[in-house]
Amino acid sequence: MAEGSDKLQQQITEDQKRFEFAFDPVPADRRQGWFSLFLVLAGYAIAVSNFVTGAAIGYRMTFFDAMVALVVGDAFLIFVAVSTGIISFESGWSTSFLSRMVFGKKGSTIFSLLLVASSINWIGINGNTFARIVTANFPGIPIPEALLGAAIIMVWSISAMRGYKGLEIVSWIGVPIALILAIVCFVLVGVQNGGYGVILAYTPNPADEMPVVTAVSSIVGSWVFGCLITPDVCRFAKNHTSVVAAGTGAFLLGLFCLQFVGVVVAQVSGMGDFSVATAAIGLGLLVLICTLVCLCTTQDNNIYGAGLAAQNILDATRLKGKVAHRWIALAVTAASALFAACGALQWLLPIIQFLSVLLVPIPAMILAERYFVRHSKFTLEVNPIAMICWLAGGVIGQVCLSTGFSVSAIVAYVFTALLYTGLSLGFDGKISWKRDHESLTETQASDLSLDD
Repeated sequence: MAEGSDKLQQQITEDQKRFEFAFDPVPADRRQGWFSLFLVLAGYAIAVSNFVTGAAIGYRMTFFDAMVALVVGDAFLIFVAVSTGIISFESGWSTSFLSRMVFGKKGSTIFSLLLVASSINWIGINGNTFARIVTANFPGIPIPEALLGAAIIMVWSISAMRGYKGLEIVSWIGVPIALILAIVCFVLVGVQNGGYGVILAYTPNPADEMPVVTAVSSIVGSWVFGCLITPDVCRFAKNHTSVVAAGTGAFLLGLFCLQFVGVVVAQVSGMGDFSVATAAIGLGLLVLICTLVCLCTTQDNNIYGAGLAAQNILDATRLKGKVAHRWIALAVTAASALFAACGALQWLLPIIQFLSVLLVPIPAMILAERYFVRHSKFTLEVNPIAMICWLAGGVIGQVCLSTGFSVSAIVAYVFTALLYTGLSLGFDGKISWKRDHESLTETQASDLSLDD
């Protein structure tokens, strides 16, 4: 009897691994140490998009204003990443399943669709960036830019298809290499065109100048999606300290440091396009290698997160538990390759500013639900309060962004958290919610509720 029970448990564990724990909390025996967590998160945050965002901002601002924007924007992003990471550690759930505590089961599929679309966007943009860097440094290369971008994206799927272990292996190799190359790049920039002294005297063209609040919104928009899917990794943590230490260190390293290099490159070269700027000052080949490594450690995480979000969508269909993680990862990769071939990079700044408004309200509601409302919607079909607050937070953020009032992302976050808390405390007990009793067992649902 015991032997049969052991075999059944072993089969259940194998099934969970096949779907990368998309439908279940990560069990204790699969949790990882803080250094493994740090490596995977650092590999994710060490992204070429941070070079690109830093250059785009540095070209349009003085050095001092650019530093203020980086500090404010990155501090907010680290707060979002660590706070949601702690909640995922406590529950063991992925980002998509975690959103059920706010949106309900069917409501969370809308959020999951947004996650998948955002992943495809970022993977496509980064593939397009890589292709641009190659053609800028090797203008005579016979391979079309669209094909180059699509090809590198397909390579990224290899590690993502292997789940957390694949992310860890790539990070062990890529993080040290990327950091060394980034440091070398920064040092070499100092001997170009007057060195670092140029940046202190740099003055942007008045026609191109960007306000600090807009720059912060761009910084938040460039990585709020990355912070939002941090729970997909942090659910493997063993304790709170690991989440705080690994998350803070990894994002400081990957976000601020790489954005800083981007600012310096733009101001020394006088160009806002990171790919063209590095080629113009003779660092094209070095940056090409660094970019390739950064992309490999980052985009597999995006593919991984999109795969988990897709499983949450499939959970409401007959395909639940029938499509393995590796095949979903491959499908996400194919869609991203197609987007890259269409020239995804041309929509970079408009997209990241839009995402800063659309995505920021979601972690605000997750935090408010977990610590202030404490009435998890995990067994509901749809939570209309969450939908109302999401829309209201997005509208407030967009108004702030279009009018230049304060930092749109931070205003939207605080507003949404307060609105969701107030409406939930006022109406949760008065509305007859329609529940989906088949979505989770009562025990599983209580894992995300603090009102027991």
